[in-house]
Amino acid sequence: MKNIDYEKLGFKAGIEIHQQLDTHKLFCECPSEMRDDQPDFIVTRKMRAVAGELGDVDPAALHEFLRDKEFIYEAYSGSNCLVELDEEPPHPLNREALDICLEVSLLLNAHAVDELQVMRKTVIDGSNTSGFQRTVLIAMDGYIDTREGRVRIPSISLEEDAARKIREEDNAIVYRLDRLGIPLIELGTEPDIINPDHAREVAEKLGMILRATGKVKRGLGTIRQDLNVSITGGERIEIKGVQDLRSISKIMEGEARRQLMLIDVKDELKKRDVDITNKFVDVTLIFRNSESGFISKRIKEGSSVMAVRLGGFGGLLKEKLGPELSQYAKAMANVGGIFHSDELPGYGILEGEVKDVSAGLGLGEEDAFVMVVERKDTAKKALKEIVKRCRISLDGVPREVRKSREDGTTEFMRPLPGSARMYPETDEPPIVVGKEVVSGIRKRLPMLPEEMEEKFIGFGLGRELTEQLIRSRWSKIFNEFVSDYPNIKPSLIAVTLLSTPKEVKKRYEVEVGVLGKRHYRDILGCLSEEKIVKESIAEIMAELAKNPNRNVGDIINERKISVVSGEEVDKVVDKVIQKNIDFIRGQGMRAVGPLVGKVMVELKGGADGQMISSKIRKQIKDIQ
Repeated sequence: MKNIDYEKLGFKAGIEIHQQLDTHKLFCECPSEMRDDQPDFIVTRKMRAVAGELGDVDPAALHEFLRDKEFIYEAYSGSNCLVELDEEPPHPLNREALDICLEVSLLLNAHAVDELQVMRKTVIDGSNTSGFQRTVLIAMDGYIDTREGRVRIPSISLEEDAARKIREEDNAIVYRLDRLGIPLIELGTEPDIINPDHAREVAEKLGMILRATGKVKRGLGTIRQDLNVSITGGERIEIKGVQDLRSISKIMEGEARRQLMLIDVKDELKKRDVDITNKFVDVTLIFRNSESGFISKRIKEGSSVMAVRLGGFGGLLKEKLGPELSQYAKAMANVGGIFHSDELPGYGILEGEVKDVSAGLGLGEEDAFVMVVERKDTAKKALKEIVKRCRISLDGVPREVRKSREDGTTEFMRPLPGSARMYPETDEPPIVVGKEVVSGIRKRLPMLPEEMEEKFIGFGLGRELTEQLIRSRWSKIFNEFVSDYPNIKPSLIAVTLLSTPKEVKKRYEVEVGVLGKRHYRDILGCLSEEKIVKESIAEIMAELAKNPNRNVGDIINERKISVVSGEEVDKVVDKVIQKNIDFIRGQGMRAVGPLVGKVMVELKGGADGQMISSKIRKQIKDIQ
């Protein structure tokens, strides 16, 4: 595939990041926890689009309203309250979440606004029971420096997360309210990103700064990236829901190529005699004996085969406009898919049937057709959207919101929202942010990733271990542990936090994700007090993983893995040496490793391996 010259292409991109904060919900005291057990109750509702204060209806809201969806909300007695159900006004804003957001703002060199006003942002896809999302601007004019130059961050906001979409059922969408209201920090960059690789660097750096606070949630779904991409001659496209950093570059490259394709299609259409009609023709009779299993089955179920001629679009559908038309039909009319002439015959549709449809529609050499197999009203609705999308193609790239897919491609979701969707939240009073509040937060700011890297390498950690630590959730806790346990090597603390859990999971087949800061503090505390040696850490960790509520001291006593005396170590080393004299004479210093293992087994991990190795080496030298 031809490489893209992004500078010549006029490529511009920005990133929006939505990160969940590790605290209770934003406008009530309910816990921010995700649940998979059976909901306690459900609520069913419908929504409608209304004009904003200026009299305008947001196009995205109107799009969702016209889909006429029913929304089913699953909720829990212990995790949801009347605020999430929109049956009670919001409680005062979560001040802990506000402080976290201010901390991030300062790390991003932004200036906090002196008075906060909670706003309502229209959302009518059903993901918010109220029909809007509450959001508040926290800071402005931030930036980060990257290898490609400075990237500006014009605004940083605090908002409530939406409900979690569970499934779609016919014309209904099922949401779960466990996620609704979890505090989110939202930050977006200016279009200062110059290529897809630069985008990934920016996303990684912003992610590390957020994690440096130690106050953000971790795991799948807790952070989402939205991408904004445009090229010269194209339009700004917003791509929603990118969760994997590794896919950012691929998605942005794909969007650049998609816009190039649409511009090429527009240029080609200008050379042709384009005739787009709203005349939809019922061609069901042509397929009454069709060999296509899908069409035959749908006709028997009462569906019709409806078609429309697209004058001048021949050869511009396959791997070009075809996917665009299909996505519009699915999103706007809720149909399963479409057939178009560029890909026929195929799918069981015969050449003779294609010719009959073409003749019935009066197709010329440069013309194409699209067919939809659905109930007649639904099929007409889908064809109407397809015709609308074809007309848009005469102008090139439409402004729209697209959804990221796991394979790195995107698909149409809805038109790009307009400006008539934000208005003040009358149930929340303004909040004054005093200079003393900002000053207090500034004094306890965590280190930035660059500062961490320099400090951790100074501790004797290798570059690879340093990078792993900075990207992990343990960087801030690591600093605490290094300060609290000065007699433990920082490298051992880092290995205990990062590498040992992986070893334990593999060797003992237990889930180590249940282990938290308290467990590691207990283990390192015993190591610092010389109650255990480092070789015992994995075994203790495995026992805690099986039962996180157990006491480390009890595990030490039960497993008999406390530190043994120097005399006992010498006694066991002497015994092992005497039993293996012939092996030592044959192997020399190569015998050290196996003998250390034998001694460790005898002592049940109650002595330091390096100390045992040193003692064995000394005795082997004497023997030689």
